[in-house]
Amino acid sequence: MKLQRQIDRLLAQRASEWHELLENATEEQRAEFVAWLKQSPLHVREYLEAVYTDQLLKHVEAERPEDVDSLFAQAAPPVVSLADAADTPLPSRKPNRWGRWMTRSLAAAVVLVLCASALVFGFKHYGVRPEYATSLGEQRTIQLPDASVVTLNADSRIQLHLDRARRDVELLRGEALFNVARDPHRPFTVQTETAVVRAVGTQFNVYERPNGTRISVLEGEVKVTALRKGHPVSGNIPGVTEDLGAGQEAQVALDGTIHRNAKADVLKTVAWRERHLVFDDAALEDMVYEFNRYSRTTRLVLDRVPPGSHHYSGIFDAADPDSLADLLSRDRDLIVERYDGEIVIRKR
Repeated sequence: MKLQRQIDRLLAQRASEWHELLENATEEQRAEFVAWLKQSPLHVREYLEAVYTDQLLKHVEAERPEDVDSLFAQAAPPVVSLADAADTPLPSRKPNRWGRWMTRSLAAAVVLVLCASALVFGFKHYGVRPEYATSLGEQRTIQLPDASVVTLNADSRIQLHLDRARRDVELLRGEALFNVARDPHRPFTVQTETAVVRAVGTQFNVYERPNGTRISVLEGEVKVTALRKGHPVSGNIPGVTEDLGAGQEAQVALDGTIHRNAKADVLKTVAWRERHLVFDDAALEDMVYEFNRYSRTTRLVLDRVPPGSHHYSGIFDAADPDSLADLLSRDRDLIVERYDGEIVIRKR
């Protein structure tokens, strides 16, 4: 319940941010807002509540709903706004200003219900798959309808397909920690470009990288199957299959092979939850790749440093690329130069 309250607060905060942003939003931002609305009926509810609260506190007439109406028309075309009907006075008496405001507020509440219903109907009957994403340096926790919890790491994206028969998640980019609610009749499946991970009730981390997929199991067991690139989740899946238990980790390579990590330390693997990066004899190019997922202001750049030529160990703050630069500056084989927004690492 504590986690759910935190999720609700974050969702309400996001809705309020959208409400403020839309006053001077660009077309691109409006498109992002519509996409956010389509992710969940809860987003529609929270946004309308933010609009209603703003109008209530300011005691203004609802003369700004044209933005709301047009955007919701894009998010849920079957919904018809009731604002126009609310503007038509009853024959017996002319409504006063307060009456018009209350009527419009009631209309907004009705639109809320219709929008939520339309979006839910669309998810169930038209195959819409909600997506969740994070930007550079951002982390996000999502509670799924089945009570499973997904924590997205920085610069990551997932797509969901949840119904009575299946619980499928596609990790389109980045990294996610899955805490799966137990349901023996609906196995939980995570697919990347190179792997499918199946579990019933467990906790595991999946990281999709350019060189393949890394799977780390914190609790329970999972079944990992190597994929041919782009092969669908459903049906018979060709490829090697391995079982992983708690404390075990494996890498699925692009060629369809599965390599177990004999020195796995899954707690270090998921240290990103505390915004820490832990490296154990890691290649410099891998370290740079990780740091660049978190920093929005400073990017690390390698210049003529051969892949695999330099390895380091250490624990770093994910948002502090300067700490890595300080370490590398002590390497006599490298030159570290700082520019505005970049740290360039060159071979001497």
